[in-house]
Amino acid sequence: MRLADYFDAVAQLHPDNLAFVDGATRMTYGEAQKYVHAVAHCLTRARAAGAGTHAAIYAPNDYRVSLLHLGINLADAAWLSVHIRNSVETNAEVLDYFDTDMVFFHSYFESSMPVLKAKLSKARLYVCIDRASEHGMSMDEWLKDCWKPFRNQPEDPAKRAFLQPTGGTTGPSKGAVHTHRSLEFMGLGLTSAFGITSSSRHLCVAPLTHAAGLLALGFTIKGGVNILMPGFDPDAVLSLIEAEKITHLYLPPTAVYGLLAHPKTRKTDFSSLQAFIVGAAPIAPEKFKEAVQVFGPVMYESFGQTETLVPILVKGPADYLMPDGSFDEDVVRAAGKAVDVACLAIMDAEGNLLPAGERGEIVVRSSMVMQGYYKKPDDTAAVSAFGWHHTTDVGVRDARGYVTIVDRMKDMIVTGGFNVFPVEIEKVIQNHPAVLDCIVIGVPDDKWGEAVKAVVQRKPGLTVSEEEIMALCKEHLGSTKTPKSVEFWVDLPRSAVGKLLKKDVREKYWGEQWRSV
Repeated sequence: MRLADYFDAVAQLHPDNLAFVDGATRMTYGEAQKYVHAVAHCLTRARAAGAGTHAAIYAPNDYRVSLLHLGINLADAAWLSVHIRNSVETNAEVLDYFDTDMVFFHSYFESSMPVLKAKLSKARLYVCIDRASEHGMSMDEWLKDCWKPFRNQPEDPAKRAFLQPTGGTTGPSKGAVHTHRSLEFMGLGLTSAFGITSSSRHLCVAPLTHAAGLLALGFTIKGGVNILMPGFDPDAVLSLIEAEKITHLYLPPTAVYGLLAHPKTRKTDFSSLQAFIVGAAPIAPEKFKEAVQVFGPVMYESFGQTETLVPILVKGPADYLMPDGSFDEDVVRAAGKAVDVACLAIMDAEGNLLPAGERGEIVVRSSMVMQGYYKKPDDTAAVSAFGWHHTTDVGVRDARGYVTIVDRMKDMIVTGGFNVFPVEIEKVIQNHPAVLDCIVIGVPDDKWGEAVKAVVQRKPGLTVSEEEIMALCKEHLGSTKTPKSVEFWVDLPRSAVGKLLKKDVREKYWGEQWRSV
């Protein structure tokens, strides 16, 4: 079934239940269903007129994002999520590579539309979701003739439903292609792992363009309510937890740390919380324990990938709390156990599955795993070797099934829950006339998990400052990918044949850590 079919069934059962709260907007399931059906009708009409089935959503947190997800899903089209913290130039490249046919945008990004229109060769329709715009008709205008129930034939479970960029590399990005089946099993995994029901109240803080948006869909298929925030504001989060009796909350570690440091936190009533989920990056074990002590025995940690959706691994209170209330330290450091819709193993380089206690690559089998990378059959074959999806994360599984992630096989940095690829930043820095070479790595950071760091070798006789390097990166890449610090070395380490040795630079900063990510 489509996720939208589950939503439809819930809307029939609970039409008066609140579905979305977004500022002054409070929308019931009955009202949301009418909106979703109208979107599906208009999309079907657009396809008949020659438009395609790849619909990009370029918006900050807004209840209409989730309604678009469901409407696109019901119409058997595919939505494309846009990383709102990327530069518009990067997003334009990614969306052009993904053969985008139509763009739903929020007026917050109105100034980006000329760049998209110049780049997106196939896009024929632009719709502004919150008001009229010179760059496209308003959502109200687009939907005006479509307000009627929508029905279509049962979906093909292998049909493309969702494309998500895997990271922020320059040039064509790899995009994970997910189907109705993978989204369906994600929904089953989410609702089971986190106890989502029709009485659940989910506070959406993180961007709906990433895992938070998928989690929000998990609530829509059970009849729970999603209460949206535009972004992380600790005062507002704490106030809404009390005022809205929030049962479920998802945040990356950086935001959890922000709440723990806030003076109002220890005066807030958290009795309504049932599941406070931490994900997108590893959380420091001591901070996780502090969170349990502050928010109560409601803390969960979740692990997944763009390619596998979420969650693949989960740990909850029953895992890390001992009968006497003390912590099981091994489990606190672990990412968790495999969820009931996924099979997980540890594999060596030859494809052999390893026993408990041995280090190897974490591999996954699940109906949640992507169909493949968009237009990249060789990469799809490589990541699916030996019949398993390869995460490129290195882990150890103990005899009880708990998996601890200890390293990463590729250079990707996860900072504040966002994937950053060093080669993209290195290319920008290397374009500076005073730079001979550079290495970009992630380094341990209490706030970000990993912070982007550039180690630069200047050309003889030339100078460039840390501020100049950071300004250059911010101009071309945006704030997320800008190094938090820059060091200048007289010589960067190289092999006998002159290849830069990134692992030697990493060792300086990770050498005394118990993990390497």
